[in-house]
Amino acid sequence: MEEKIKKLSEEFFTNFGINYDQIEIIKKDENIFLIKIQTKDSGIIIGPHGKNLDAVTGILKLIILKNLENSEAVRIYLEVNDYLKSKDDRFKDFIISKVKYVEKSGKDLKMPFYSSYERKKIHDFVAEYGNPSIFTKSIGEGKERRIHICKAEEKLSIDIDGMEI
Repeated sequence: MEEKIKKLSEEFFTNFGINYDQIEIIKKDENIFLIKIQTKDSGIIIGPHGKNLDAVTGILKLIILKNLENSEAVRIYLEVNDYLKSKDDRFKDFIISKVKYVEKSGKDLKMPFYSSYERKKIHDFVAEYGNPSIFTKSIGEGKERRIHICKAEEKLSIDIDGMEI
């Protein structure tokens, strides 16, 4: 399957007029594939603020899924010159700064709208941060769904038998 995805990706970028140095297909999971492309034409693919990348990824996914057997469960991600990795690193730094704010202020923070993918990343970043008194929760439905970064309230523990009071 990786070879078929690579061949289709190479044809797509060649027909699109993109010169590339390398295309690598990484199987992340049973049905999850990362297409990594190294190119001097990254600006064309990525576009301003990653807008083109979403569109190019969508078109490439459609072409690949149309040409693969049993493709309904296959997920495709496109990484151009490590753009997504650097974007994730910046996003993580931003979220950790918000976690530190919640730690310091003790106030819960309601974040703006993020996609389900970004909310999952935020949950992961906060869990990875490792402070058990900081947690995340998603509240709302659809476009109203927001993630909150919260500080757990200190709980008073009471010794029922009274031996240590």
